[in-house]
Amino acid sequence: MTFILSKTDTSIANALRRIMIAEVPIMAIDLVEVDANNSVLHDEFISHRLGLIPLTSSHVEQFSYTRDCSCASRCDKCSVEMRLDVECRDEMTLDVTSKDLKSKDLRVIPVDSDSITPEGEEKPGIRIVKLRKNQELRLTAIAKKGVGKEHAKWQPSCGTVFQYDPDIVINYPRLDDLTENEKREWVNSCPTKVYAFNEQTKTVDIENMAACVFCNECKRKAEKLGKPDLVHISHKPERFIFTVETTGALKPEEVLFSALNILKEKLTNVQKHINGDFTSQPLEFD
Repeated sequence: MTFILSKTDTSIANALRRIMIAEVPIMAIDLVEVDANNSVLHDEFISHRLGLIPLTSSHVEQFSYTRDCSCASRCDKCSVEMRLDVECRDEMTLDVTSKDLKSKDLRVIPVDSDSITPEGEEKPGIRIVKLRKNQELRLTAIAKKGVGKEHAKWQPSCGTVFQYDPDIVINYPRLDDLTENEKREWVNSCPTKVYAFNEQTKTVDIENMAACVFCNECKRKAEKLGKPDLVHISHKPERFIFTVETTGALKPEEVLFSALNILKEKLTNVQKHINGDFTSQPLEFD
């Protein structure tokens, strides 16, 4: 998802980015009890791979953190149990994938359990291990609620970045001094195709200003052409272009709205401390 955040400053934009990465809760496998494993991978290796399988977490708010739950060890309110029981009986190698994980709570399942390709074919699951004939893997996996700053497996996004919204101004009188070939060379100097050469009017247009990454290749090319003032590149104040890519545990908009609620709660707590509403409690930041 790509969106524009406006009417704010860099501190809030970066705070929102950090929260989307490290403080939005999701579900992930945190405990593995292995009953049988004679595959080529040892128990710890398989447990690590299981922990990194993204699980659907749209209902994560309905679960409690294990540390906050009233149960003795774990219960249905703070965890979800999954079973994996696979044995290879054929001569062909058998792939054990995330589709073999059977959850007792359908609110939390591997994200690709019911994935279908645009052609209508079933997508393969995330491979956990390969089994040969007479090898088996049988285990119980427990998924719990957590956040990314505890462990990377609880990070809902695999790519959350922002950049300033670019503001590009072309000096057209200087551009008219260039030949047709020089105009094409200057347009092609941009690696992200911000500019376009109009073959009919033989002019240059700004085709995709948001694609600018401030690499200044066009400015360096303009200097080589003897026109250092050909283009001016700056950024629009208080406007940021965000790109959010998730693991599939949550939708990008779910990550954004959850992060906004967390940020609002943090700012509210700070305001209460400033106003003296929490005088009996120490001020804590995380």
